[in-house]
This record gives sequence, C-alpha cells and structure tokens, in this order.
Amino acid sequence: MIPRWRFPGLRMLPCLAELAAPLWSQVPIPAAELAKLPPPLTRPVDFKTEVYPLFKAACFKCHGAEKQKGKYRMDTREGAFKVTGDHGPAIQAGKSTQSAVILMAAGLIDEMLMPPPGGKPGESDPLTREQISLLRGWIDQGANWPDGPIAEVITPVRFDPDIRKLLSEACARCHSGASAEGGFSMESLERVLAGGKSYGKVVAPGDPKKSSLLTILAGKDEDIPKPESHRIADKGLKQVEEWIRQGAK
Repeated sequence: MIPRWRFPGLRMLPCLAELAAPLWSQVPIPAAELAKLPPPLTRPVDFKTEVYPLFKAACFKCHGAEKQKGKYRMDTREGAFKVTGDHGPAIQAGKSTQSAVILMAAGLIDEMLMPPPGGKPGESDPLTREQISLLRGWIDQGANWPDGPIAEVITPVRFDPDIRKLLSEACARCHSGASAEGGFSMESLERVLAGGKSYGKVVAPGDPKKSSLLTILAGKDEDIPKPESHRIADKGLKQVEEWIRQGAK
C-alpha cells in the first residue's frame, strides 16, 4: 500500500476549497438603497487634479501618513485599495457600488458615515452628492492611480468668494460697518488687510507665522476679550491660513 503522504494533492483538496471561497464578506446593501446613490460622472475624471485633492481634504486627517484610524490609509495606492474584513474592498475598480468608500460616504453602512461628523459646523462636512458622483465616476472608469508619489496640486484660495463668506458668517456680527469693534472690519479685502485701531495689521500676506489673525481665529489670542468666542472650525482656519500663504489676494 502506497503511503498517503506521497499524494500531497489529496491532502490539499480541503485547502483549495477554502481558497475558492471569498476572502471577504461584504455587508449586503438593499437595491433600493443603492438606487439612491448619486449617479457616477460620465465625463473622464482626473485622479491627480480632482480625486486626490478630495481625498486629501476629506480623508487624510484620519487616514493619512500621521494617523490611520481603523488601520486604513488613503494617501497611498496600496493602502487605499485595501480589502476590509467587514465591508469588502475599500475601492474596487469598475464597481463603485461595491466599493466601501462610496457606501460609507453616502451613509449606506450603519454608523460608518465618512467623513464622520465633526464637533462644530464645518469641521468635518459630509461629501456632497457632486463629490460622490465624482468618486463613482473615477472608480467606474477603472480607478486609475498613477505609480509613485502624487505631485501637490494647489487649489487657489481667494478673498472672493472663499474667505469673505467664511469671515462674514463667523465675524460680521461684531466686525462690520461703521461701528466695527476695534475698528476692524471683515467687509472687504482692503479693510481686512488694513487691520484695525486696536488690532493693528493682522495679516502678513505670504507669511502665516506673522499673521495674528490666525491666532485670533484659533481662539488663542489672550490679549483680546473672550478669545474663545473668536474661534472658528479647524477647516475654516486652515483655509484662511492657505489664503494668507498664497498672498492674501
């Protein structure tokens, strides 16, 4: 009788059966819920100028080089295409409705809305329908992610319309019109750059470190009454900082 160990194939059959089974088990989403997803963009979507900047703005804070919540990283191709244990592939090329990042961004997976709500309005906004459509289009078109590091794409930030709207919502109640507190008004670019009687100039175009406006909007300027009341959400603060870095135009 020939020893069984001489026929390794016979002993491998159970293992092959296991390998034939799916390596992940995606939580099923009802068809009626999937039908509510924004449709994918049909025009060509550019990863470098459209998708990567969106990932950077919405995802890298929790899933970037410095922090990887849930052991998930999105600033590299290898990390972004990870297959999750409970929700299947994070990004499955050609199949946006089976990509966990889309299902989470649309709030279709219970208690897994991404980005998660922040503590203050504007701090961690959910993706818009247009942004989800963009990501769906990119995935359905093959989810192309070039090899190597992605060159930085800088989005211009201008006083109109970006900063004026932000400052108007946060500061206009006290810093507008003829009676603006401290003589500092947020109503126009010229007046913001001019500063005020009490504050002096608070913006040094091109130099965030010398711009005390950032300290004020961070709620950390102890030389003014109730510094915490001047604090704005981190997302807005970063936008003001980038505006100053780009020359405060």
